[in-house]
Amino acid sequence: MIRLFLWCAQSILVLCLISANSQTTSAIPSRHRDTQITFRYSPNIPASSVTVAGSFNDWNKSSYPLHLSKKGNVWEGTFPISPGVYLYRFVVNGSQWLPDPHALGIDDGNSNINSQLIVQPPDYDLKPAVVGDGIITTSAIYHSPTPKDIVRIDSNHLSLILQTRAHDVESCSILSSDGQDVGMHRISSDPLTELWRGTVALTSDVPLHYCFVIRDASTKIIYGKVGVEKLSQQVHWFSCNWKAIPLPNPPAWVRNAVFYQIFPDRFANGDASNDGPGAEPWLTPPTHTNRMGGDLQGVLEHWSYLKRLGINAIYFNPLFAADSNHGYDTSDYLHVDPRFGTNALLKEVISRAHENGWHVILDGVFNHTGVHTRWFKSIVKLGPRSPFTKWYFINHYPVHVKEGEKSYVSWFGVPTLPKLNLDNPPTRKFILHVADYWIHYAAADGWRLDAADQIDPAFWTVFRKSVKRTDPDAFIMGEVWGDAHTWMQGNMWDSVMNYPWRQAVLDFFSTQKLTPTQFDEKLKTVRDNYPTASLNVMFNLLGSQDTVRLATLFKGKSAQQNQAIIFQFTYPGVPSIYYGDEVGMQGGADPDDRRCMNWDPAIWNRSLLSLYKALIALRKMHPVLCEGTYQTLIKDDTHHLFGFKRSLKGQYVIVMFNLSNVARSVKLSRYNTTRKPVAAWLNTGASIQSSRQYLTITIPAHGSAVYGTFTARHGMN
Repeated sequence: MIRLFLWCAQSILVLCLISANSQTTSAIPSRHRDTQITFRYSPNIPASSVTVAGSFNDWNKSSYPLHLSKKGNVWEGTFPISPGVYLYRFVVNGSQWLPDPHALGIDDGNSNINSQLIVQPPDYDLKPAVVGDGIITTSAIYHSPTPKDIVRIDSNHLSLILQTRAHDVESCSILSSDGQDVGMHRISSDPLTELWRGTVALTSDVPLHYCFVIRDASTKIIYGKVGVEKLSQQVHWFSCNWKAIPLPNPPAWVRNAVFYQIFPDRFANGDASNDGPGAEPWLTPPTHTNRMGGDLQGVLEHWSYLKRLGINAIYFNPLFAADSNHGYDTSDYLHVDPRFGTNALLKEVISRAHENGWHVILDGVFNHTGVHTRWFKSIVKLGPRSPFTKWYFINHYPVHVKEGEKSYVSWFGVPTLPKLNLDNPPTRKFILHVADYWIHYAAADGWRLDAADQIDPAFWTVFRKSVKRTDPDAFIMGEVWGDAHTWMQGNMWDSVMNYPWRQAVLDFFSTQKLTPTQFDEKLKTVRDNYPTASLNVMFNLLGSQDTVRLATLFKGKSAQQNQAIIFQFTYPGVPSIYYGDEVGMQGGADPDDRRCMNWDPAIWNRSLLSLYKALIALRKMHPVLCEGTYQTLIKDDTHHLFGFKRSLKGQYVIVMFNLSNVARSVKLSRYNTTRKPVAAWLNTGASIQSSRQYLTITIPAHGSAVYGTFTARHGMN
């Protein structure tokens, strides 16, 4: 039996499930000291080591080791942790990540179950949170007048975020020195805190001066630059020089893109001569270490397939020299891995893409490397005499590559992934050279940035200037599993992998954890996180190399899966297809989600493939799907209906979803849509009746409806 014992002052243990890649944490930036948390764990398997890894230590599986006690098979350790809400797992023998199986677990839809640790500040126990009791926990109130809590929505508006204690206050508002009094709304909450958001108009060119008014029953307090203030005192305003926050200007081509993500080792093997020793037969079940021989020549040999599918952009997982099958342990940034081909062959692939009017972005793994770079090998061999000691974070010498090694800092404590020191000028200069080199040499169209939230944002501002100087139309997209607004304010990235959006879509269409109203709220929160100019270039994915396959998640519920895909292609943002999802490829958690593409059409889901082709063609034909504004039209919890409208220069499209088991009809006022003639844009089995005043759309059970005006364009790649 596996048992978990956790003792801590003012703390509770709860279990929830979230992606193992998530860095989600809600630490309270306050005056509270760390609490000493003691973890005790009894594994039911032979254990040579047990550690605890979580969002409180950046999921580092080496930094918090437990020690075998004298009480038998009990491992324990005590560590200082700040008040907040955290996710964690125990790591046994350096490889098995285990939550507590005897506590409540909530499936996030991606086969990951983590434990949640709640460390309460001491004063929370003194004053239980009750809305309407007139008592406000002032220690929980927090706002940072930085991009952390400020988003410049457009030329005329700023969005401000305020933190309070969860379930503690009735309302919050923003008071500005120019007389605005703007109400705020809750956007998220956890067991300790909740966040409020409000949008302020920019009425002049001078910096915005503001404070917050927080109310509960008859109690009203002011929160300003010096903290909580009495109403009778002069307000100490927060100040925001909003003109210093640039507005995003993403490349225009991205709005019209449909990306196809290729995991190089598993898409197609076009050149057996570069497979290398140990390559396994195609379609062999994937493991964490085996290789299948996929390469760039295989991409070229299946070019006609990609053209028939209709995509116009490719995102390659890592292509550069590395030790692993996944390539996230780079050993040489300036050479394509020989098992994939050559630098010249990558240049040929990108050239072929450009001839077709397509774009290609590469995976940039700049947070960490493998252990076989010449820099790290020099450190291992020469120790402090190496000229590259500052290229990584070295704690002590000698440096050994082994499980549990603490002589250097690594990604998640994985010994084969040492973390790069990008504060070191030569390291930074080299990585900037890499980013520019592949744009210069191979004409790559941009970068997807791996583990991007684990790198100092200051580096990304320099990275953006360098890349945009090389190619102003280069696309820069970061990987963050949560809210990424800090990086999306015009001075770092153009877009982000939209995992919160993905989770909302799966929770609505697959598991139906969300009602239409809740789904709408989740979508609005994600939209409000980012400037308006970014919304149509958000990277909307339903699958990736880090997620369970789409068809596996939906467990045979093809109608619901089709709804999610239709939503992906009609909602604001750029759709991305993970190779094979378009033909119904199955796959569980990593590494099973990285199976070889099966090129036998007999096993493909042909109706699913047809749907993808139709949706891609639809986006090419109708610019409103690429650039139009968004408006929710219906969120009916009783009848399980959800629908929205996209609008652009007199053109519009209505998209409706019926999540119930019976056919439903939706009656829309024509004043809410348009008096222009409408037609079905996608054959989904829905029907429409039109009168002078109403549109009545009838949608089959678990069906969709896509209707809009006749205006269209043709000839887009």
